[in-house]
Amino acid sequence: MRILITGGAGFIGSHIVDAYLADGHEVAVVDNLSTGSLGNVPSEALFFGADISDARTLNHIFKAFRPDVVSHHAAQISVVESMHNPSGDAGVNVGGSLNVWQCARDCGAKRFIFSSSGGAIYGQVSSPLVSEDQPANPLSPYGLSKMAFENYLTLLKQFDSPIPVILRYANVYGPRQGAQGEAGVISIFSRRLMEDKSCVIYGNGHMTRDYVFVKDVARANCAALYAGDGGVFNIGSGEQTSTVSLYMLICELLGISSKNPQYAPERQGEVARISLDCLRAAQTLGWKPTTPLCEGLGQVLDSLGHTPSLASA
Repeated sequence: MRILITGGAGFIGSHIVDAYLADGHEVAVVDNLSTGSLGNVPSEALFFGADISDARTLNHIFKAFRPDVVSHHAAQISVVESMHNPSGDAGVNVGGSLNVWQCARDCGAKRFIFSSSGGAIYGQVSSPLVSEDQPANPLSPYGLSKMAFENYLTLLKQFDSPIPVILRYANVYGPRQGAQGEAGVISIFSRRLMEDKSCVIYGNGHMTRDYVFVKDVARANCAALYAGDGGVFNIGSGEQTSTVSLYMLICELLGISSKNPQYAPERQGEVARISLDCLRAAQTLGWKPTTPLCEGLGQVLDSLGHTPSLASA
């Protein structure tokens, strides 16, 4: 297949590019490199430096490459930034996403894969395990913009449209993840502890998240290429891990005494707990996560130049 992936120079997108290429697909990457790196893009993939807000440039790229499938991973990903600038967030995550969708439709793409967010869309939940049938209750403009574009895809499916496959990710972690701003807490904790710096936990540390390894997410995107009539799928581990437990586990894998972290007030728009029920993905896509948290953390630390202690693992 000919696959065009937006955000393909970023953390998650670049791993998906690797997986698509390994399966023999022809891949083009569209990325403005605002958070991604050209070094993440394999030489076998075509690269186009462009912003999804630039509809005219996107149109030229799509007409030149003529993808069979579009995998849309470019986004404004900061919850905090969305609170400060909801208009800018919607401009990228709704307006920019619609630009990508229109180009996909106009060039005859058959399938449109969209990277959405489980935690940001479901919000505060009463059940420890959340299925795709859980009513949406976003707590931030970021979650609202993701939900809004999902609704566009659901509506537009009724017309002459690429088949939409919506993947609602849990907290994705793995090699290549940045450690700035609101980047994944695993990357932040790992780098700071390796540099003998203090770590900050927001809230009381008992908030839980569902952490899923990036290469498992890449496999889900490969499975999504053959997802029949499409649909909405949770992509996570199905397990909850508290921030404090995660911090202590990383300390253990690094072979250092657990330093007392600093605590800061809980951030606006954060959910208290979340884990995703991925039964639908297992039944329809044939996908299940295969990387235990401890093993995935080991790969993160290894990518940062540390060899985890097998005894502590």
